[in-house]
Amino acid sequence: MIRRLLFAAALLLGAGPVAAETVAIVNARVLTMGPSGDIAQGSVVVRDGRIAAVGAGIAIPPDARVIDARGQILTPGLVAAVTPIGLNDTIGSGYGGRGSNNPRLSAGFDVLSDVNPNSPQVPEARIEGVTRAVVAPNPPSRPPNAPARLFGGQVGVIHLGEGGDPTVKPRAALYLDAGEMGASAAGGSRGALFVQLAQALADARAHARNPAAVDPARLEELSLSRADLEALVPVAEGRVPLLVEANRASDIRNVLAFAREQKVQVILSGGSEAWMLAREIAAAKVPVVIDAEENQAFQWENLNATYENAAILSQAGVLVAFKPSVARIVFLIRTPRYLAGRAARFGITPHEALAAITLNPARIFGVADRFGSIEAGKEADLVLWNGDPLETTTAARMVMVRGVEQPLTARNRLLRDRYIGTVLTPAN
Repeated sequence: MIRRLLFAAALLLGAGPVAAETVAIVNARVLTMGPSGDIAQGSVVVRDGRIAAVGAGIAIPPDARVIDARGQILTPGLVAAVTPIGLNDTIGSGYGGRGSNNPRLSAGFDVLSDVNPNSPQVPEARIEGVTRAVVAPNPPSRPPNAPARLFGGQVGVIHLGEGGDPTVKPRAALYLDAGEMGASAAGGSRGALFVQLAQALADARAHARNPAAVDPARLEELSLSRADLEALVPVAEGRVPLLVEANRASDIRNVLAFAREQKVQVILSGGSEAWMLAREIAAAKVPVVIDAEENQAFQWENLNATYENAAILSQAGVLVAFKPSVARIVFLIRTPRYLAGRAARFGITPHEALAAITLNPARIFGVADRFGSIEAGKEADLVLWNGDPLETTTAARMVMVRGVEQPLTARNRLLRDRYIGTVLTPAN
């Protein structure tokens, strides 16, 4: 029996995706998150992996497989932002990411090479409606007596569909920490961090003009390799954003000033005290990926954390997405809708909360032309729910990634079903 169970799990993990087909989902309440808005009773037609049509009363192709979604809600697939999903194989552990310990490799480190699409975390996330993820490396660390380090590495976007290469957008951002951890890795202070960052960007610009212009001894001083310098060029030229971890209001203000002076794009991550600078962040047109569960001062950097953070930022006009905290277990890493539901309880509208886990992260990381909303021409990432997706009791009844319906099962759930009878006894 155990061998049959494990064989079934292996088939689930190893099977390639079914070929994309023509599918019509009809009679659903469609929350498009796009120009079509909320359609009370609508249909969506999917052909060749993309959304062909959406609306009320649209023609259904005669060759389509029809899914009657009466009484159910259809949304775009959810996006897990700034997450380590796929970087380890444990369901119930804490934040198990990956990073570079090489003292001469930081900005050039690409975490996507560590993503395992067959990790047990991936089907668990799909069951919860997650179809895409923004995978980020660990913050930079500095072992004792080691050189200063500035960058965690490259951030990438993946899809969670079965089979094939999961890469959607490599090098979507460059990750660094501008808080206590980043200051420590850079030499012990925030002042040291920003001086070295400015030097690194200046060297990247010089390298772009003339690859031989930068003295190798200078790179040694900044703990940068040629690979790091090459990775910094698109950041220095404003083509790729910095994803900056910053929670304290003063750190966020430093980041905004640095971005303004250096003319670089930034995305704030963490942002526990971002609400205190909501107008400044909005004026700078800087998006924020926040931990919507943060309401306690686990560290001094989070002293003024509040559940109302998302609402205050959104009301000021800041583009907001949600991410899991490093203190949360994988259960929350794979369930962004629970984070959105909590935020909706504290001032943000349900529509804004859903946008923060669908369209907004796609916009923030430059992939909204491909997914994040239900619009004709976009890749068909769709989730059909048996109720309000922000309610914890709701379950996904159908998950589609790039037009292919995904199995709603996972190895650990097969094991649960196999052994649950050995620990539960009928009520007397």
